[in-house]
Amino acid sequence: ETLYTQLDSLSPSARLELAPALVSLILDRSTKDGLFWLRFVQTRDEADPADTVKPFPVHLEYLQDLWRVFVDQQRVVVAKSRQMLVSWIAAAFCCWIARFTPNQAVYWQSQQYDDAVSMVSMPSGGYRGRCQFIEDTLDPWMRQECKFAEGRIQYPNGSIIQALAGGADKVRGKVVSVYVGDEFARQEDQAGVYAAIGPLMQKGSRVIFISTPNGSDNTFATLYHGFQAGATGA
Repeated sequence: ETLYTQLDSLSPSARLELAPALVSLILDRSTKDGLFWLRFVQTRDEADPADTVKPFPVHLEYLQDLWRVFVDQQRVVVAKSRQMLVSWIAAAFCCWIARFTPNQAVYWQSQQYDDAVSMVSMPSGGYRGRCQFIEDTLDPWMRQECKFAEGRIQYPNGSIIQALAGGADKVRGKVVSVYVGDEFARQEDQAGVYAAIGPLMQKGSRVIFISTPNGSDNTFATLYHGFQAGATGA
């Protein structure tokens, strides 16, 4: 931040000499401080055709608090309403983990595979998945040589982000670093998925369940409330 304030007072040649050191400092801090890295992340707002690409609103305290929960807690359950950028911050968290930590296997599961693909990476040449969009719109000096395919991002450090369709069989047997269950209350096999990832949590995998509420008689509601909603004495 101090170097940034000094740039305007430097000559063009001095700026060029300073640039590599500044980039190195920014990347080093970004590795350790995801909230700092979010300053360089862009979001897409399809509802605002006059201004579709916007800086991530890292100044919002509830998003800062949620990011810290993602970092500090192994299991996170988020009941959200729409237009709160919860899916965006989860996508950014997946990118941050994958790009700055080697050999991470990050899985994003939605009931429909197409929905998971739209969150991770779309086929090239058109609309981009959210994780793909985040990586593509970083400043050029921060971008990595990622390989984008439908439903998959491969990072040069050996990490991946992979889209999954719903169902316990899609996640069972996988080695997972981070699992995101998106709109989990609307997935058909919530109990089976949770049973499948239980052993992964015991081994240290991070799990994040995100959903708009969908009644009280489902696994997501039980996880969120900490008990079976509507049970006697609850």
